[in-house]
Amino acid sequence: MTIPHLLIDQHVHSSYSPDSSSSLEELVRFAVALGKPALVTTDHLEYDCKYFKQDVHIDWAGYNKEVEELSQRYPIEIRKGIEVGFRSDYKVVIDDYLAQHEFDVILLSAHNDGRLDFSEKAFHDKPIQQRLMHYFNHVRDAVDQMDNYDIVAHLDYVVRYTTFPVYDEDIASCRSVLYDIVKLIIEKQKVLELNTTGLYRQGWIHPHSYILDMYLDLGGRAVCIGSDAHQVGHMEQGFVEAIELLHSKGIREVVQFKGRTPYSVSI
Repeated sequence: MTIPHLLIDQHVHSSYSPDSSSSLEELVRFAVALGKPALVTTDHLEYDCKYFKQDVHIDWAGYNKEVEELSQRYPIEIRKGIEVGFRSDYKVVIDDYLAQHEFDVILLSAHNDGRLDFSEKAFHDKPIQQRLMHYFNHVRDAVDQMDNYDIVAHLDYVVRYTTFPVYDEDIASCRSVLYDIVKLIIEKQKVLELNTTGLYRQGWIHPHSYILDMYLDLGGRAVCIGSDAHQVGHMEQGFVEAIELLHSKGIREVVQFKGRTPYSVSI
């Protein structure tokens, strides 16, 4: 299967994020080689990041200067996105930050609870259902309390880092909170991301099929695809499998953003 020319990876990190070593120019060159009309970067915004033990902000002065230079040298549009790591105690600060910048797309994520990052071993020492419910409650708070975002990223992010297998019944045990999350996404007219990183960790694309089926059963149709690439060679990794999955669910188009305005791309 060929990945459509107009399909753009909407979850990509550059070296403007502390967990990526791929420069913006490397990503631009890769996207140009793929024949893409645009590149989107979605680097991290996270206050009191528990993983890096500091606030994580983008160097916008450096980023914008580099975008201007690269735009003159390469035949591609560079779109500005951001991945917001939500915490309810930082909601006002996050909203203020987002209001000070113009974006093409905003991703919403939940990475930590104010004590532990959801990737930390100390968090995963807890029983699996306790971990899942705790995490999904934070996702529900994020989706509910925030309004200024476009895409809910890697909805079941927490399972990437579990030290034990996660089974269908574990996800199903969280049905009530997952129902709330999915209903909010639909009611707020937000987009659900299919994040392909999960293929190389759990063996499934985020979110788990139980969650995706719930979303579709409740009438949700607005989906997008992101690789969550943190190095240049991982851009669009798993996109063929994501497209095949969507086709199996009767979905033939995805949502992309430019200037925060959604538009559809056929797959």
